[in-house]
Amino acid sequence: MTTSPERREPPPYLFAVLCGLAVFGIYVATLAETTAFWDTSEYIAAAYVLGIPHPPGNPFFTVLAHAWGALPLAGLYAVRINLFAAATSAACAGLLFLVADRWMRNVVTVRWARLAAAFAGVLVGALAWTVWNQSTVNEKVYTVSMLSTALVLWLGVHWADDEPGAHKDRWLVLIAYVITLSSTNHMMGVLAGPAVAIYVLLTDPRTLLKPWVLWLGLFTALAVSGKWTALVDGSPADKGVVLFLLVAVAGYTALRDVGEFRRPMLWLSILAVVVGISINYLFLPLRAAQFPPINEGEPTTWAALMEVLNRAQYGKPSVLMRQADFPSQLGNYLQYFNWQFARDWSPALARVATLLFTALGLSGAAALWVKDRRAFWASLTLMGTLTLALIFYLNFKYGFSYATNPALGPVPREVRERDYFFVVSFSCFGLWVAVGIGALMQAMADLTKRSLATPAGALAGAPVLGLVLIPILGNHTTASRANETLARDFAVDMLESVAPYGILITAGDNDTFPLWYAQEVERVRPDVTIANLSLMNTRWHLRQLARRKEPPFDASRAAAIWKDHAGSSRPARPSCR
Repeated sequence: MTTSPERREPPPYLFAVLCGLAVFGIYVATLAETTAFWDTSEYIAAAYVLGIPHPPGNPFFTVLAHAWGALPLAGLYAVRINLFAAATSAACAGLLFLVADRWMRNVVTVRWARLAAAFAGVLVGALAWTVWNQSTVNEKVYTVSMLSTALVLWLGVHWADDEPGAHKDRWLVLIAYVITLSSTNHMMGVLAGPAVAIYVLLTDPRTLLKPWVLWLGLFTALAVSGKWTALVDGSPADKGVVLFLLVAVAGYTALRDVGEFRRPMLWLSILAVVVGISINYLFLPLRAAQFPPINEGEPTTWAALMEVLNRAQYGKPSVLMRQADFPSQLGNYLQYFNWQFARDWSPALARVATLLFTALGLSGAAALWVKDRRAFWASLTLMGTLTLALIFYLNFKYGFSYATNPALGPVPREVRERDYFFVVSFSCFGLWVAVGIGALMQAMADLTKRSLATPAGALAGAPVLGLVLIPILGNHTTASRANETLARDFAVDMLESVAPYGILITAGDNDTFPLWYAQEVERVRPDVTIANLSLMNTRWHLRQLARRKEPPFDASRAAAIWKDHAGSSRPARPSCR
């Protein structure tokens, strides 16, 4: 296999860093200065106490954010974790810049134009409304998933461009490790896998027939799906399927060459997958057994661990039992897509912006079809996985604000907007936009019969780059989290309204998680017991309430109304059986 000239050009790592820093600067300028509603407070508090948030527990996020939070980056812990979201999202932008530059090399041959188009397109994806909004406060764990998706894509591209040789195999092992490790943050991190598989197939089909690669793929699939646990407590049918796959791959390996079983790469592949997935099965039960203040699901036993990892408490129906018709679910996604480019503007202008960037993205996909079929099929697989496949799998109810046919009458709806589940698709759409911008720049220069390398050609093509200003100006106001303090203010006021050693009865996320944050991170009135009515339906929450030992009431840090209670002791608690 020969190396083509465009592949020999080294990746623009310096420009990727500059791209990431530019995105990071925008995020920091609009960063939340404290916690926020929904899951933000839960995740910040869980990172602080090294606890276990709601299922599936997200252990990789917790460990990573806990380590990041120890860095002296800001005075307030919440700001540090919000910076973590900004940094991981900005790093994602830098890696997508590298992918966009590589995929455009057959579309735009002039280097400055290719780099500029890659920067502009990636910036459009990074400043899409949901991406921007999720990157300025750590509401979810999805910025880590965005980063792992971009990393897996770049590693796949790098594998394809690497010189042939035994050393090339290491990139595939690293990809499998990143995918399995990312699955312990959130399953969204594995969705780049099919696109990379297509990229590998179209680069060198023989690679997928190598026994060690089959073992790598099988173990990765069993690990991220959790199906390997069928060997422990699965049904006979599930055990049979897993054993059949293992025997089939072993038989294929033996037929190819028995010596493959002694090949170090095979065992290194298995080890990489086992190490990557192990945090689910080691950290969660070990940390849960230490009973941290936040210990949702309390996975101290195998059965409890399986319930947490399988999200049993949510009781979601099979994908075959649709909670809303698929056209409506697709329409809900298109509603969210329409929010991405100019959310601050009027609905009419926002639709114009959406149509413009949709046209740019589709023209980018068309350019890849003409110039680089391998990149086209990989990117199409990526976007198809992140949109159609994900919409079908998530099987959401009707969107919170999605307009339905009045003839349907009342319909089941989600409790909030679910646009954040598709944040990776909005970010990766910037890849197509980047190629589209590059192709448009090339077309504008061609109209002048000049190359983009000449001043006249550059003058004709450069104005296209101004399109990146649309999401910057059109999303800034509503995507920004600067000066938002309502969640923290609410939590502090609620806790300070309670007498020493009192009990606050809560019901949902928004009246519970901010209180957890205020108590565990800022140590506001830790003497108050918080009892969540929804969680009281679980035995683990009742056990945690019974185990809880309130610290002494500190009048010096309490509201003035409670100063006279200095030195008061906790009332006797009735025995709990």
